[in-house]
Amino acid sequence: MKNVYPRFFSVTILLLFLTLCSNTGYAQCAGGGSAGQTAYDTTIATPEGATSMQIKFPKFDPQVGMVTCVRLCITITGVVDSVSVENNSASSQSANVYYIRTDQITGPGLVSPLTNSINHHYGPYTLGATDGTIGSGPDFMSISHDTVLNAVSICRTLSDSALLTQFYGLDSVTYNYDISAFTSITCTGGNYNSSISTSAFVNFNFQYCTCPALLLPVNIHDFGVTKLTADRAELRWWGFDDPYGDYRYEAQVSRDGHNFISIGSVEKNTANNDAYRLIYRTISGESGVYFFRIKQIYSNGYSRFSNIRQLTLENSDFPQFTLYPNPSNRIVGIKFDNIYSGQFNIQIYNTQGQMMVSRELVASGSSYMQIASLESGVYWLRFTDGKTGKSCVNQLLIK
Repeated sequence: MKNVYPRFFSVTILLLFLTLCSNTGYAQCAGGGSAGQTAYDTTIATPEGATSMQIKFPKFDPQVGMVTCVRLCITITGVVDSVSVENNSASSQSANVYYIRTDQITGPGLVSPLTNSINHHYGPYTLGATDGTIGSGPDFMSISHDTVLNAVSICRTLSDSALLTQFYGLDSVTYNYDISAFTSITCTGGNYNSSISTSAFVNFNFQYCTCPALLLPVNIHDFGVTKLTADRAELRWWGFDDPYGDYRYEAQVSRDGHNFISIGSVEKNTANNDAYRLIYRTISGESGVYFFRIKQIYSNGYSRFSNIRQLTLENSDFPQFTLYPNPSNRIVGIKFDNIYSGQFNIQIYNTQGQMMVSRELVASGSSYMQIASLESGVYWLRFTDGKTGKSCVNQLLIK
């Protein structure tokens, strides 16, 4: 008979790292600045069986400095607390004990997993014929407090700037830690009693190698945002661009002034002195105050930010149009600002409420379209989107 003792656990652990240190002076950054280190360290007990858990480490705030390397180590201590096998057969038998464990961690920056495996064998043990006494005698064997993994460490150091970009931010990086730890017992004859108990502790150590923020300047200046139409804005800025600096610009937008998302990026251009420009258009169904900023991103992931600018924009799902000319000498036209095609209804009323014009309009772009010729006076134009049924009213003056 073969006994295997499997258990499965799935755990999400939000670890509070109790050791936070900053060491300086052991290396020099570019420009003569002192390098530093920020480390997070914790130890947890892991159960026997199959276990999955998430380990979270804080990201590095790019306003504080820049990351030059990341080092992740796990140190495993595995103990067989007790194992016993007792033969119940009338003849002598042979027993074997196996301790099998695999640890694997995957996550940001790890192109291949951090892995450690062990397959430890006890035996064979010759057990005499049963003597009727439980827990002792020649038919019984036991092991206690055997450390099969004595603080075994596996580490990985990351220094590739392409990998370091994902460690900047104000939230966390998440690693998946998978453990498979089993113990099995075999005994010839198949008639035996057994018991087993194991334990393990895993230490996680996560370190940032850092350099001061002041070494990499922000090159953005004269950043401004201009409202082009009701739903469009132009972002414009200049850069004191360093021909030797390895960085790019990313424009970002936010609705609350705190959580920003990218709306486009441009590479630095040292070949001319023109301003950088990027057009933003509101998402369908949204309107209100928008916050904008420019993010300067270095190749190693370090970033700097411009000042924040804000602007009020309107919903872009309703067609924006201009009546031209207005005031007009009899001829009235319409020009769409934000559509490519659509079907619309137009009614024009005089001040007595009489409908003077009613027509259907098919637009295929933002070109100018003549819609009516009217006598002098004041009129009201009702514009209705044939697809959504939404409408608006504009005043029209004919000289």
